[in-house]
Amino acid sequence: MFDDTRAGILKLSASWIAKESYHGTSLSELLRMTGIGKGGFYYHFASKEQLLLEVMLAPIERVLDTGQKIVAHDGPAADRLIALGNDLGSSVDDDLDSWMAFLREYSALSDESKFRVLERRREYLELWYAIIRDGQANGEFREMDLAFVESLLGVYVYTFVWAEGGKSSQELIGSVMEMLLHGVRR
Repeated sequence: MFDDTRAGILKLSASWIAKESYHGTSLSELLRMTGIGKGGFYYHFASKEQLLLEVMLAPIERVLDTGQKIVAHDGPAADRLIALGNDLGSSVDDDLDSWMAFLREYSALSDESKFRVLERRREYLELWYAIIRDGQANGEFREMDLAFVESLLGVYVYTFVWAEGGKSSQELIGSVMEMLLHGVRR
């Protein structure tokens, strides 16, 4: 199946959850789809909810890791913002199912798990804020209300969800970044 059983279970489960929803997916369906028994499942995950939590945290952890490196890099804020956007877009393109679970299945989590997801999301948004603030401080960017940044995660994911065939992921990412950096003005 996969070299890493746990990673394989997460990937297959993300795909199934994205198609059927968390509540629409039974543990027996997940076991059948992944080809493991209950013992194998519980060896890797304490519960179905833990599986969902890990499916949801995986993509945000990856972009947090690369995003921290991008923010720490010297250079123009616009270049770092583009790099952060490209990284997010590539992540969504590479793992759309996990991102869809991230956005759609939040309500299925316990309060403790919701807190963990929100905390990581806040950390990630802070990376965007940091670059924009740097750009504002050095005069690269105009002063603006940063509240819109929270919507960017959804813009990226839903750009990929609703995209019509024929557009490459780089074109989609470029369109989102163009809108962010230049707005709708000519």
